[in-house]
Amino acid sequence: MGKIGLLFGIAVLVGSVFLLGGCSNAGSERESDLIGWIDDVFQPQGEAPGQILINSPDNKTSDKFMVTVTAKTTIRKQMQNVGFDSFNVGQKVEIWFSGPVMESYPAQVSAEKIIITEVATSVTLEDISYDVFMTEKHITKEVEINYPGSLTVSLASGPTTGFQWEEVKIGDSSVITEYEHEFVPPEATGVVGASGKDVWTFKPLGRGTSTLIFEYSQPWEGGEKDEWTLGLTVVVK
Repeated sequence: MGKIGLLFGIAVLVGSVFLLGGCSNAGSERESDLIGWIDDVFQPQGEAPGQILINSPDNKTSDKFMVTVTAKTTIRKQMQNVGFDSFNVGQKVEIWFSGPVMESYPAQVSAEKIIITEVATSVTLEDISYDVFMTEKHITKEVEINYPGSLTVSLASGPTTGFQWEEVKIGDSSVITEYEHEFVPPEATGVVGASGKDVWTFKPLGRGTSTLIFEYSQPWEGGEKDEWTLGLTVVVK
């Protein structure tokens, strides 16, 4: 009976240690440092790590964060580890910082862990300006939205230069369709070459993947074609 009692006591002690250890680990999990939505994704270039631009309107420090995603950053989606290519514009994320926040605009910080929590129902692709297109004339992006929802795209445009955006080429019209398109003139009227913007709204028709191709050209025969292009891959969940 003495040996049985001793063994029982050891078992209870070991179980208590594991229980306390589990409680300690659970309690040590700190709250996320930032919650927001992805406004833009910057792919890794060579040895340079990728970055995501976060819109966090309720944050008291800054409403914009440029978050660096290193090889040590843990990325989770639907309870699974995923890679950088899982990031898309419009996703809601929770972020744990791995170091201090650099005071700039947008604020800059590196991530220890990022959890992709949900996909936005409606996504607005922020204005891609004249300066952006002069730096990178041919841009590609991937966007995720939930069905039903909408996608709004706003691109710099200057009709007085002789260039204009052509009709958008839709890869799969059973997935998404153009709902509305308008030109918003520049604030400075009468200035040759002043940049306004073209704004499109697209509506998903069902779940799937489609492409949207935007081409900025001179419409007449012999005019310059595809001076700027934007290629979007749209994933409707």
